[in-house]
Amino acid sequence: MTAATENPPAGPPATETVLFSAELRPNRSSTARALKWLALLLAAAMTPVALGFSLLGAWPVFGFMGLELVALVALLHFNHRRSGIVERIAVTERQVHLERVNHWGRRDAWAFPKHWVRVKLLRPDTPDCRLEIRSHRHVIPLGGFLTPAERHEVWSALSRHVSAVCAPARPRPMDQSPSTSRMV
Repeated sequence: MTAATENPPAGPPATETVLFSAELRPNRSSTARALKWLALLLAAAMTPVALGFSLLGAWPVFGFMGLELVALVALLHFNHRRSGIVERIAVTERQVHLERVNHWGRRDAWAFPKHWVRVKLLRPDTPDCRLEIRSHRHVIPLGGFLTPAERHEVWSALSRHVSAVCAPARPRPMDQSPSTSRMV
């Protein structure tokens, strides 16, 4: 088995017991329907103001207010679209499965053998801390959209489950009985 498999089937196989599962999403402040209502409300508020300026002879204001409205709605749409990012983590008895769906709908998935996975929180005392899953030469950042407190929470839960699943085996001391030692 390889250290990581690009684009395996989504999630762990149904035959494996899932020991830990988490789905990470950015905080969404509104829905698409609420954004449509906001755009309509802004248009309703800006149109009379622009018409008033046009009637007073400042007709370029009408066009600039229209451009401002279009730019604002486009930025709200872009911001809402970026909130569609999803990261899923599942720890099973044998593997750690990661899946990321970006805001364009592109899906990336990884599956790592559980014994090779390390969960790292880099610069934990700073606001720009980073959460990473490492296995062999693969480094996968997680939760770039989370707050530092949320990254700490995910790191704590995930490292607890990964270390419980894949605690290192301790070597047994060799038996030094006289019967096994060599006599000269």
